[in-house]
Amino acid sequence: MTLNYSSRFWLYAPLALFLGLAAWAMTYWWVVASALDKKLTALNGRQAVPGITLSYDTKTISGFPFNIDVVFTGFRIEGAGAHGPFAWQSEKFALHALTYGAVRQIYEMAGQQALSWQDGSGKSHHITFLPATMRASADLNAKGLNRFDLDIMGAGGKDSDGAPFTIARAQFHMRHDPKLDALDLMVSADQVKTSSLSFNSLSAYSTLSHGAVLAPLLSGAQSWPEAVAVWHAAGGSPQAGRQAADSGMDIAGVTEKVLSPLY
Repeated sequence: MTLNYSSRFWLYAPLALFLGLAAWAMTYWWVVASALDKKLTALNGRQAVPGITLSYDTKTISGFPFNIDVVFTGFRIEGAGAHGPFAWQSEKFALHALTYGAVRQIYEMAGQQALSWQDGSGKSHHITFLPATMRASADLNAKGLNRFDLDIMGAGGKDSDGAPFTIARAQFHMRHDPKLDALDLMVSADQVKTSSLSFNSLSAYSTLSHGAVLAPLLSGAQSWPEAVAVWHAAGGSPQAGRQAADSGMDIAGVTEKVLSPLY
């Protein structure tokens, strides 16, 4: 039996289409991965955004054909925070993203973590801790960062005075309020034990007014201290929302200590 031209077309066309799409996907991944590799190499030890430097010891890129997975060792971010210098170092840091579709990045941190910062009064702090799991995500759009979420499970470490602390779970969430010109913040912590504080549960919501003024910061076009100074000058302020904590706890004071370094 001899196949006519029409029969051969319908027999081979699906295979040709599949091979064509596979070739396109492979080429596209290598183009994206190569561009990212060059960008990260150029950024190492230099400013990633105004006032903030990114550096790392090693990096590897994988995830072919639909994901981009970048794993760093000795990952460091440091620069000017809202009230003074800050620095964060992660023994291992991973970035995951799709090569197509919505712009969302997933982060994983492992090994020893070190964080130093200055709070709203200018006091310096430094902590080191080892998390059981530490994950974050960032939703990006044409205007920059639209939402950020951080979730830490089973962390134990030492504070600025060398005193030990443990936290069963800690979360931080930030998003553009869809109904207001504002940023919504949320922090929570469970089973916290430190040398001076111990509680079972805390959750607090806060709203930063004049969210549009902070847009240059979230888009990476303005330094953190400059953006905060402009925000304050424009009348920006935090407004406390729903709060819950153990009975008798100074939730406002704890929340202020946690959030004041941001603004």
